[in-house]
Amino acid sequence: MSARKVRILLRMGFPEGTVRLFFGSGTHLDKEGNCWRGFGQLPEGAITNIEYAFSGEASRLNIGLSGIPQEIADAAYEETQESDIIGSPVQILLQACNADFNPLDTDPVVKFTGEVVDINFSRAAISDTAQPYVKHQVMLSVANAFHTRKSRRNAVLSDADQQAFSLQQNPDLPADRFCQRITLMAGQTITWPRF
Repeated sequence: MSARKVRILLRMGFPEGTVRLFFGSGTHLDKEGNCWRGFGQLPEGAITNIEYAFSGEASRLNIGLSGIPQEIADAAYEETQESDIIGSPVQILLQACNADFNPLDTDPVVKFTGEVVDINFSRAAISDTAQPYVKHQVMLSVANAFHTRKSRRNAVLSDADQQAFSLQQNPDLPADRFCQRITLMAGQTITWPRF
C-alpha cells in the first residue's frame, strides 16, 4: 500500500475576485477549469496551526506572504485601500493526488473555513553582511465562524431587542414575543414533566 499524497489548497474570495493558491510551484487546473497558482513551500510545522472548531470554540489562523518584493507589498496595500477585504471568505482544502502529485478526479476536502478579520503589513531591515535588504510581509488573520459569535458581558435580553432581532432575521413573520411572555412566568413555579 503506497502513502497517500495530498496537495494543500487555499481559496480566498476577495471583492475583486477569487484567488486560488496551492503550496507548490507552477499551476494546475481543477475539474471545473479553475486555475490554481503555486505560491511556494509550506513552512515546517504550519499545518499544526489549523484547528477544528470543537464545542463551538473560536479559532484564528494567520496566513501570510513573507520575503516578498516591495512592488507586491505595495500592490497588496493599494488593493486594501480600494476595497475592504475584511469579511472575505477563506478556505483551506486538501486535494488527493497520485504519485506524481497530479490531482485525482475527486473533489477537494474542506479542512478550514473562515473569514478575514484583520490584515497587517510589516517590513524589517535585515542586516546581512553580504547584502542588506528589507523584508516585506503581508499577514491575513482568518477566524472561523465561531469567532464572530460574541455576547456582551452582563447583557440583558430585552423585549425590544428580541423583537428587533426577530424582525431582522424573519421580516415576513410576526415579531417574536418570547421576552414579552417570559415576564409572566416570573412568579410561577415550573415543574418538569413526571413520567
